[in-house]
Amino acid sequence: MLNNRKLIYRVNDIPLKFKFLIIYIICLLIPIIIINASFVSKFSKIIQDREESNYKISLERTRVDIVTIFDGCIATSHSIFSDRTLYNILDRSFTDGEQYFDIYDSQLRNRLNVYMSAYDNISNIEIYIDNPTISSGGTYYQIDEAVESTLWYKSLYSSKGSVLINTYLGYTKSLPTKRIQYLSILRKLNFYPSGDYDKRKILKVDINMQKLNNILKREKTFFNLYLLDPQNNIVCSSSPAYSYENIDSLQKYGSEAINKDNIFLETALSNSSYLKGWRLVGVSTSQSVQKSVMETLSFVLLLALLSILISSVFIFIMANSYNYRLKKLSKHMNKITDGKFDLIEIKEGEDEIGGVIRSFNRMASKINLLINDVYKLELQKKDLELERVRAEINFLQSQMDPHFLFNTLNAILVVSTKNGYTDIIDILKYLSKTLRRLLSWKDDLVTVREEISFTEMYLKIEKFRFGDKIEYSIDIDDSLMEFKLPKMSLQPLVENACKHGIQAIAGIGTVRISAGADEKELRICVEDNGTGMEEDKLAELIRNITSNEELSSNIGLRNVYRRLRLYYGGTISFKIESEKDTGTKVWFTIPCQK
Repeated sequence: MLNNRKLIYRVNDIPLKFKFLIIYIICLLIPIIIINASFVSKFSKIIQDREESNYKISLERTRVDIVTIFDGCIATSHSIFSDRTLYNILDRSFTDGEQYFDIYDSQLRNRLNVYMSAYDNISNIEIYIDNPTISSGGTYYQIDEAVESTLWYKSLYSSKGSVLINTYLGYTKSLPTKRIQYLSILRKLNFYPSGDYDKRKILKVDINMQKLNNILKREKTFFNLYLLDPQNNIVCSSSPAYSYENIDSLQKYGSEAINKDNIFLETALSNSSYLKGWRLVGVSTSQSVQKSVMETLSFVLLLALLSILISSVFIFIMANSYNYRLKKLSKHMNKITDGKFDLIEIKEGEDEIGGVIRSFNRMASKINLLINDVYKLELQKKDLELERVRAEINFLQSQMDPHFLFNTLNAILVVSTKNGYTDIIDILKYLSKTLRRLLSWKDDLVTVREEISFTEMYLKIEKFRFGDKIEYSIDIDDSLMEFKLPKMSLQPLVENACKHGIQAIAGIGTVRISAGADEKELRICVEDNGTGMEEDKLAELIRNITSNEELSSNIGLRNVYRRLRLYYGGTISFKIESEKDTGTKVWFTIPCQK
């Protein structure tokens, strides 16, 4: 105990500015250095994991885009593959060239161009046939020895599948000396194998290589991507060393990823039979990860230096503030011994020293300060009285406005009754009951029967507004009517279905309310046949509802969700299911309570 007192006495002997310095070094500077040193030592692994995650996301995004192009081209080829009229023309024996060109102009010339115009991921479509009465030209060519000698022709007839995606080298028809790499969908036109359809017919759909290269080069900031066929040929790549134009042979994928400093990712392109063996490979050097680490660590160190600098300036300002005012106070207190009660003419501040200075000034001007205090107290009392009167007036006004509104509705109801406006009478009753319920919030929990009754009044008002455009049904067993649920937890869901789902469609909209229960949970469901939502819009809606931020949209759904969460905690389930142009279903489960 004695040692503790000695320590306190020694601390009391330390000047205030040195106390600030000690606090700064021990409580701020040293912890900042230790924390940042620990952070720097462990942050490299976190950044590496983050970068690898980014690589995987980039690889998957590229894979999906490429598969989408392939699937679209396959679908286009299937449309041509099943064109019976095309089969009839290609298998027909023409008497002379004039007869063929008449048919070509009327039915063949633009038959394939339509597909290329509609789907820009296809660069060219060609059909090869061994019908000698058809002249080569446009997009239709004879199967001659030159065609039979091509690698793609041999690959097609050696393949066992119905569809072959093949990469090969060939010359462009516009510039025969320019040799480029092609990626084509090949399939035999044998959809109608019986009867007269006995001639060889081949469909070749050339995929737009520039589109594929653009997709891969979009991710070049992350790593080099390689699209590989089952023979390990590079189909396209974002690597600067690769080009699909003016090449002498197909390039094989090498050993770039063997380097231990490289990050290597690989994924199968698709499970589809026609893409079996196709791969997407991503390779990135560890230098890119180290660069990200150094950039982040530099930023962290900069923040640490800024923290130290700002805290040093702040400590200096704080210490100077205390030191300056204490010297002023000490000087004026020494004047008291000479009978001088001069006021300290500085801005005191709101801290403890400021309080001491204010106390000193009050002591030096006893009477004047006393008068000022009494005067201020009287003003404060008058302000409080004025605020009380204003509160009473506002309360009376808040009571008067609903009363006036109900009287007005009742007056309209009487006039409508006298004049036989039967439709308006019911709606006015529903509206009056609705307003009364909204303004009278006695209980947080109500029965299902009461909530359904209120919601049905709202639906009847909506049906009055929109007539036969809105239909509704309520499918709730009587045994569930006495269960309790939070007030106003059903009507906002129905209002959302009417406003955002049904009003935007052209036909009749239907809202269906249903409920079910087991031993533990009560399930309430509201569904409509409205416009529905796409997956991204639905995901955004769910994020807005479950977010803690105060947003201006989806207020009704968010309020229902928050009130359910606040009342029941994590025992509730709140789900939204929606499909574009089909409708939306919103349902929640809460603990059973009577």
